Amino acid sequence: MTDTTITASVCHAMNGHGDAREAPRSQQNLKLEGMNEGMRVLSYLISGVLLYGFLGWVGDHFLGTKFLLPIGIVAGAALGCYVIIRRFGRVEDSAPAAGDQPVPAESTASAKEGPR
Repeated sequence: MTDTTITASVCHAMNGHGDAREAPRSQQNLKLEGMNEGMRVLSYLISGVLLYGFLGWVGDHFLGTKFLLPIGIVAGAALGCYVIIRRFGRVEDSAPAAGDQPVPAESTASAKEGPR
C-alpha cells in the first residue's frame, strides 16, 4: 500500500468511528467556557466597584465630602453582584417527565415530622 492509501484508510476509519481525541477536546472546550464565564463574572464585579468608586471619588472631590467614595465602592459591589445574579443566575433544568408531579412543600414537611 502507498502512503496516500494508508492515510485515506486511517482518515476514513477515524471519520466513520469517531476520533479518539474528540473527548478531551470537548472537555477542553467545557473548561474554556467555564473559565470565560468566570472571567466575565469577575470583570462585572471589578468594573462595578471601579466605576461607582470613581463616581464617588469625583463627587467627593467636587463637593468637598469624604463619604461618597466608600458609598460608591459598596454600591458598585452591590450592583455588580446584582448584574451577575441577573445574567448568570439562571439554572437550566430539564423539563420534568410526563408522570412526575411536583410535591407541595407542606406534604414534604409533614412527611418529615411523622404522624401527629
